[in-house]
Amino acid sequence: MRNFKGELIGGITASVVSLPLAIAYGTITGLGPAAGIYTTLILGLMATIFGSTSAQISGPMGALTVIVSLVTLREINIAGNIESALPVLTVIFALAGVIQMIISLLKLGANIRYVPYTVVSGFMSAIGVIIIVLEFPDLFGVYDSPYKTIPDILLHLNYLFARVDYLTVSLVLSTLLIIYITPIFTKKIPGSLIALLSISLLTWFFNLDVNKIGYIDFSLKHLSSFNINQIFELETASRIVWTSLTMALLASISTLLTSVVADSLTNKTHDSDKELLGQGIGNLLTAVVGGFPGSAVSASTVANIKSGGKTKLSGFVSIISLLLIVLVGMPLAAEIPKPVIAGILIYIGTLLIDRETIKKFNVIPKVDNAVIYLVMILSIFWSLIYAVVIGIAISAISFMKKMADQVEIDSSKTKFDRIIDQLIGSFKDAFEFKQKIFIKTIKGPIFFGFSSRFLYYIKNISPQVETVVFNLSFVPYMDYSGIRTFKEVNLRLAQKNVTTCISEINENNLKQLIAFEIVPQLIPVDHIFRSLEECVTCLHQPGYFNNINTENTAIYIPPAFTPNFDGINDVWRIKNIQHYPDVRVQVYTKNNNIVFDSVGYQQPWNGQLNDELLPQGEYQYEITFSNDQEITKRDGSVYIFH
Repeated sequence: MRNFKGELIGGITASVVSLPLAIAYGTITGLGPAAGIYTTLILGLMATIFGSTSAQISGPMGALTVIVSLVTLREINIAGNIESALPVLTVIFALAGVIQMIISLLKLGANIRYVPYTVVSGFMSAIGVIIIVLEFPDLFGVYDSPYKTIPDILLHLNYLFARVDYLTVSLVLSTLLIIYITPIFTKKIPGSLIALLSISLLTWFFNLDVNKIGYIDFSLKHLSSFNINQIFELETASRIVWTSLTMALLASISTLLTSVVADSLTNKTHDSDKELLGQGIGNLLTAVVGGFPGSAVSASTVANIKSGGKTKLSGFVSIISLLLIVLVGMPLAAEIPKPVIAGILIYIGTLLIDRETIKKFNVIPKVDNAVIYLVMILSIFWSLIYAVVIGIAISAISFMKKMADQVEIDSSKTKFDRIIDQLIGSFKDAFEFKQKIFIKTIKGPIFFGFSSRFLYYIKNISPQVETVVFNLSFVPYMDYSGIRTFKEVNLRLAQKNVTTCISEINENNLKQLIAFEIVPQLIPVDHIFRSLEECVTCLHQPGYFNNINTENTAIYIPPAFTPNFDGINDVWRIKNIQHYPDVRVQVYTKNNNIVFDSVGYQQPWNGQLNDELLPQGEYQYEITFSNDQEITKRDGSVYIFH
């Protein structure tokens, strides 16, 4: 392999980045460092084997780890101790992996990322704050603090201040200092690893009296206390499903966002569904061996790619390297001081806070700001899960309100709208035509948010209107509520003896109207036009819909046409002129220069002279009809629009 060196260095670098994160995240969950290492090894291996994103590294993830931590605390409070809570926790974690696999098999992976960034920003910032606040007891060295929740910790800071251990505080601050200054000297080795090694050596060498991680237990004690009947209790089962679904969605969103980052760095394209299958398998097996759900990790993935990793080989190297480090170095891990873990976690918390968004408070729309900070506050002081649900609901309602307003009030005329106005203005009876024909251009989807106002708007059209034209060229889709409203609108128009026409409807929307018996029952097929200009031109013909001009030889001379090479209304098509084989049609400029002369008018005028399109404007015409009895002439003007 040409890039073997790069894959090797990238994988080793990723493992070095992952190790302190695995220990720190495992510690904060309350499940212990071993759980973080299990997650990094098992999830990383399965995601590499079954996933689709090249060079992606998976393991514990900040936001998900906080949820695991809070869920663990909840289950301990319910069960009484960690041993009794482990069976339910194991099922929650395993089911999260199963849900990811189901999402993959249902091909929903590409849709999972449609969560508003306002919700993501507020949620991630809240996670950062939660991580920092949860580390306050460890920051002050008060490891026996009875206060575990965010409100309790913040309300009892005086308890922590009164019992502060200054040696612990100094080691935490030293850890943060090392992490922040390391990039000044080198970007190849993560500051968290240097801090972990240096502070650990410092405490060992000077025999400092600080709390340490201690022996890391890799036993599978969660399986020995497993009671399957426990999970089938209604309250427990509902709690398991709801929590697992939340974890699965969050893990999937994080993974797919990281996959996008990896794609941009490797110039490759991932398969979202395949990637989630690998993540689901990994999280399922991770739960079985005693880990907790994780996802793709941006920091490790970027470190891998930047160091030379481009393929899955670097992922395998990362797992092997981390496994060797664990096998060789874990006996020494017992000597890692808890303050260094607290420092690493506080640093991670500061990274998760979306400072870029917070800085742009003054330029972000008010509704978006409200969602960001509402999600943040609710996540910190109430519930991460409900905060996200409420944030998504508010964002969705706000979006629908904006879309409905846009569809209703967007009256700005496009260049095409102005051409239609000019086309109508070229009619000799333009004023009367505008009184009888109402053209409604709908810009945006016809959906339930717009339905009630759409009905009200149509209900109040002028009683002089004889025909309503719905220009649907800007309507991408119609939902069920929108279709029902559209049908009701047409029923009301029919009751008023108002004719309805449609222009430029897309194929999917037309199929919907046919399926719901709007076409042809309410709107005949010949009332559907390929373009608005074609519709307007046809409506100007006397008796167009009852075929008056088709059944006899009456001539209708269009006052305008639009030769724009779109295949619609590109020629000056004079109705019924084929009944006069000897007719002569001549067209002149205002300066009486002839630009078209035809006997029989077999080829309608296309607005060109010598194969070049004539300028937009008004042209004079003279049409001479002859038969055995008399010769008659019709003259007037025709307008060309581009």
